[in-house]
Amino acid sequence: MKKVILLVACMFGIMSTWACTSFIISGKATPSGKPMMFKHRDTGELNNRIAYFQGDKYAFIGLMNSPTLDGEVWSGMNEMGFCIMNTASYNLRNDSYDCKMDREGELMYHALANCATLSDFEQWLETYPQPWGVEANFGIIDAQGGAAYYEMNNDSWIKYDVNSEASGYRVVTNFSFAGRYEDYEGYERYLTATAIMQENFSREKEMTAIDAINYFSRQYRHELLGWNYTKDNAPEFTVDQDFIPRRITSAVVCFEGVKAGENPLHSIMWTALGYPACAVAIPMIMHKNHMPSYMVAQDKNAKKGSGLHSEMCDASLQIKDNWVFPLKISNGKRYLNTQVVLQGVEGKPSLLDCTHKVEKQIEDDFRPLYQQWEEGALSDQVFFKFYDQITKKWMKTYITTFKPYLEK
Repeated sequence: MKKVILLVACMFGIMSTWACTSFIISGKATPSGKPMMFKHRDTGELNNRIAYFQGDKYAFIGLMNSPTLDGEVWSGMNEMGFCIMNTASYNLRNDSYDCKMDREGELMYHALANCATLSDFEQWLETYPQPWGVEANFGIIDAQGGAAYYEMNNDSWIKYDVNSEASGYRVVTNFSFAGRYEDYEGYERYLTATAIMQENFSREKEMTAIDAINYFSRQYRHELLGWNYTKDNAPEFTVDQDFIPRRITSAVVCFEGVKAGENPLHSIMWTALGYPACAVAIPMIMHKNHMPSYMVAQDKNAKKGSGLHSEMCDASLQIKDNWVFPLKISNGKRYLNTQVVLQGVEGKPSLLDCTHKVEKQIEDDFRPLYQQWEEGALSDQVFFKFYDQITKKWMKTYITTFKPYLEK
């Protein structure tokens, strides 16, 4: 009976908040000694892109809302290997400040421009003008072995050191553990993400960024209701409620950091722009002159409009709108076509089959090249020469592979 009531609530409830799902794995718990940080982004602005910035102290790249020109990012990494992300919190604020809120993107932009380590971030917060205009959980890893979450409101923060977690990791959605229990948001996704992590994390086997995106961002699983759709048991349509991948998903970012003392420029920001079932993860490296053209604004001189869009994000959103959420009347936008994602329709391969095919090519091209560069067998010049060559062909591979879904 409880499941029936919950199902009805899922079917007819309206999402009133934006949401994200995240985790950090400590470098002390991975075979390579490298930390990992993951953010599945849900938001109201679905057009996202990557951009490069020269900050006050450090250059950085960040995930942006495409219409935004400057001044905020929604995750990113800088030349010192400092990586930051956030999830919104809805149970932490306890002040009476009359101030502009939702300024997490501004805070992360300035943190990337000024901080190299967790310690820098904590000291920098002492000088960052209050009230901060945030109610959020910020995740950070750095190139010195640091890994932590910060639960922050307008004038205070609480730190959770992931290196001290007995499990070796920490999962966070849209509530703060120090906040009000009755105002928890994203608890259903927290249960699902925790179960996925418990099943797939191992101290003996490295989890790659592609593994993480497949485990978390491409599973249609609802731990509370006991749903876990696969090719064999997926209905044609299901309600889009409290899965990790959602209609309001705009991007997935997974940072593969470096071990303490290694070159921070070897950090990787794997980024899938758009809806993850029909978006592929591209390994972004911190360099102004080596940014895949399809991940950044299509017109570098644009000030507004589609010129600020990423070609990759546009393609993914086109497929999502036409095939994953094809119902355009009544409450159709709340129903996703699980068959097109998991099984394929009209003689077409499933979207996930297409995604896996392209990402296999990406990993086969990138991993050996990166390993040689990391080990010092390739100079920066030689590495980026080949990096530019392989990244150019990935968009062509994407278009060819997804052609059945991109054709009008």
